[in-house]
Amino acid sequence: MDRNLRDRLITVLLGVPFVLAIIFFVPQYNFIAFSLFVIAVTAIGCFEMSRMLFGKTVPIAYLAALLAPVRYLQGVLNLNSLIPDLFYVALLLLSFALEIKAGEKDDFKGSLERAGKSALLITYPGYLISFFLRFLALENITSHAVMLYLILVFGNDIFAYVWGRLFGKNNKGIVKVSPKKSVAGFVGSFFSTIVLSFGFYALFKDHLPYISPLFRVLLGVAISISANIGDLIESVFKRSAGIKDSGNIFPGRGGALDSIDSEIASAPLFFLIFKLIMEAV
Repeated sequence: MDRNLRDRLITVLLGVPFVLAIIFFVPQYNFIAFSLFVIAVTAIGCFEMSRMLFGKTVPIAYLAALLAPVRYLQGVLNLNSLIPDLFYVALLLLSFALEIKAGEKDDFKGSLERAGKSALLITYPGYLISFFLRFLALENITSHAVMLYLILVFGNDIFAYVWGRLFGKNNKGIVKVSPKKSVAGFVGSFFSTIVLSFGFYALFKDHLPYISPLFRVLLGVAISISANIGDLIESVFKRSAGIKDSGNIFPGRGGALDSIDSEIASAPLFFLIFKLIMEAV
């Protein structure tokens, strides 16, 4: 067996039971165990992103890593939901203010690039993944609702691989940044994720009675498209930085960003759609 595939299988076989256990057995305080895991991985991701952008861990990366815990504390303490957004905007303005002085060293020729990198670092992954912690803080969120999100994201990734292997031999290269991706993989994962949404509801409809057929379709479509965008944009970032993996924290998976790229992109959409679902009840 290929070593990379073996490492991936080991990570999945160990990781999935761990995630399931902390979701179902520790739901207290907005799923505190799972939230702390997300916060830790996000912090590592911020440092990886900083090294990709600047070649080192810059001070703003430590502040960006605080976006996730700030969002978690806001939910647990039932503080105003705008506080994390205020913190996010304050970080952006701080990075811009710092560039006003830093730009003097090259007569502001590199200011656009540095300001853009700082804004990206503050947004990705910390601010985007914080929407998942915001979802965990929604009233009456159950373990089954959390699992729905994870099943759709991981299912999309798995079915993209399966359909690509089965029918993607002659339709690869649709995107240059990831030449092994195929049309069959994208199309197959798209429809499979919608089917997964309906299948999960059928199994656990007593726990998720408020999700209408329209929203089941919308969740499947939104997660599939955003997860694929997340996967591809992470490849773009790594290509631009000239690296193969963002890190090596997870055997067979690479770094934190390699492992949560789909979740970073899909978390905001899932939260917003689920909020619409709950408001429509």
